[in-house]
This record gives sequence, structure tokens and C-alpha cells, in this order.
Amino acid sequence: MQSFFAAMPPWDREDGSLHVYALPDEEVAERLTSLQARLAGIEGLPTVPEAWLHSTVQRLAEFDDLTMKELTRLADALTAELATVPAFDLEFGAPEVRGTAVECTAAPSAQWDALVAAVRRAASSTFGTAQPDAPHAPHISLAYATGPVSDAEVVARLADAPAVGTVRIDTAHLLSVTVRPELGWFDFIELANWSL
Repeated sequence: MQSFFAAMPPWDREDGSLHVYALPDEEVAERLTSLQARLAGIEGLPTVPEAWLHSTVQRLAEFDDLTMKELTRLADALTAELATVPAFDLEFGAPEVRGTAVECTAAPSAQWDALVAAVRRAASSTFGTAQPDAPHAPHISLAYATGPVSDAEVVARLADAPAVGTVRIDTAHLLSVTVRPELGWFDFIELANWSL
């Protein structure tokens, strides 16, 4: 594995990046932290603290220094778009090594795609800007590499790891996100949320 943070496309700045996330409930978070325990002590692979576990729906092109009027316009657009997206379930698999991170990924889903599309439309219609690419798939990262890490060791630790299982996606959270490459994760402040 190689450093996630060296490989990620740079943001305009490392703090205040607006994102929409799906966040695990307490029961799902317990399943994820149980899986993370398998990675304990691997140098260069700090696990994401439970408070910051997430599934990225969409990173927005904007940051949290919007005016109140702009933020209200975004919230109104998200309210209208997300009203068309019902809650749904995803089946997340066992953790896998993905080059720069350890991820639990769900199969492609029309419902997830509809959620991503709704968020992208809301942001684009509000700001008239192109949005960053959507995530490669619905996924939850358990750990991000901060430097070179032996794939073989990580694969061995995860060899018999169970699948995460069913995760209910019933809320979308608008967050101000800060990347912490020195710690090995992203943290965030919640600005608003919507029930699906």
C-alpha cells in the first residue's frame, strides 16, 4: 500500500470542504470498529476513529466560507432534491485492500446512484459549478495508508474477516470536512441533515 494522502487529488485548501456523507449508526459503527481491530499496530495504517467513519456521497466544489444566503440556497436545493430519494439498504462486504486504503464496499446500486445524482444536481444548480467526480462506489474506509505498508500483512490480517452486512441509508449529512494527513483521516463538523 502507498500513502492515500500523497495520491489524493489536492483540494484548494485542507479545511472546510463541503461534503455530503452517509454516517453509520451505532450498531454499524460497532461492526466497523470490530473489523478495524484486526489492523491494530500496523505502522503507516492508522484506523479511522469511530467518530469519523463515513461513506462519502459527494464532495462539493465549494467550501464552508459561503455566505448565509448561499448556504440557504444550497440547503433549499438539497431539500428539494433529497425529497425524491427514499431510504434504502446497502450490503457492504468484508474489508479489502485498495492500494491506498482498507475499504468495505457495497455492490453497485440504483438507489445509491440516485442519491449521488440528487446531491450533484443540487450543488450544480445552486452554484453553476462542475462538481468533483463521484466516489468509485459506495464504500466505508476503515484505514488510510500514510506511507508504504505491506499489502501481504494487511491481507493476512483480513483473511477471514466477515462482511459488514446491511447498512441502512436513511439520512444525508452536509458537513464541513478537514483532511488530516498527519493523523491519517478526515474529520468533520455537521452543518445540516436530511431524512430520506
